Amino acid sequence: MRQLLVECSDPGLVITLAEEFENVLRQIDFPRAQALHGQLSNLARELGPECEEVWRGFRLEMPNDGGYPPAFGKRAAASRTSGVEEEHLKQLLAQAAERGLGQFELRKTVLLPQDGPAPETREQYVRDLADSIRWATWEELGIFQSPVELPEAMAAHRHQLIDEYTGDVLRARACFPAVGHLWIRDSLKQLEQALEEVNTRAEAVMSYELARLDPAEVGPTERIHWAALAARLGKEVEKWCLAAEESLAYIYQRAALVWLLWTECRGWGPARPFLEKCLQTLIEEAKTIYTADGLAALRLLYDDLRRPPWGELDSLLAEERAEAEDENTTVGD
Repeated sequence: MRQLLVECSDPGLVITLAEEFENVLRQIDFPRAQALHGQLSNLARELGPECEEVWRGFRLEMPNDGGYPPAFGKRAAASRTSGVEEEHLKQLLAQAAERGLGQFELRKTVLLPQDGPAPETREQYVRDLADSIRWATWEELGIFQSPVELPEAMAAHRHQLIDEYTGDVLRARACFPAVGHLWIRDSLKQLEQALEEVNTRAEAVMSYELARLDPAEVGPTERIHWAALAARLGKEVEKWCLAAEESLAYIYQRAALVWLLWTECRGWGPARPFLEKCLQTLIEEAKTIYTADGLAALRLLYDDLRRPPWGELDSLLAEERAEAEDENTTVGD
């Protein structure tokens, strides 16, 4: 998922390969991305010292503000992304396109670069690929809200139930003469009872419609809404997941759908076994299509989904302990 990142750096520039992500997963592994960086470096050297100087400092990274790997970024206090720099880079990228290295896009960023002792590693590249598969939920599936919106008909029905069952309760409580904590407590109790009734009736209709409705009667995005509802309720999951997949041409898009539905059911309930099987099938299918790094990204996505919530906490605590030990060692020296 794209996160809100508030850490900012000096203005930087990012160069991304304007290529279908499916082709990246099929053709561009980490060594190929490194080779691409080297080819751009050689080309910048050919174009003269000014272009070479502007290119110097670009490294393989993914700043998490758009685009797909491979991407090359540069941040430097001395570099204020001036128009002159951008012109030199545009000249470099135009020459790269003419010589068949690929079509590239140039954009600005204010996000911090990837950090660490060795950020330009295969491990980081695979992680960037896996993150990009998740981002496809927003970029390509057209889902911009989490949790995923209810199907239009179900949202309208529950809205009607809310009006029917809670309106009278709220109006009655507004006129009730009690005040203070007692009024709040009793009002919440009655409202909770009304909402429980709304939920029971809404879920019954949702389950009925999931079974009754023909997926062919709704559009591709609405099918995803129904599939998300099916995953939450644990009803008709296979029917709606397969229907939502029909419009998705690529393996990574279907993997993004599985990730989306997994998060909708929080990895629990009747939907989990089916979703696990789906992702395992996609990984098997990718073995003969994707690069080793593309396949590793799918496996990383699978491992991330199956990791318990406290697994991330354990890794963070281990990192904190390692940092504390390093600090103690430094102080001792």
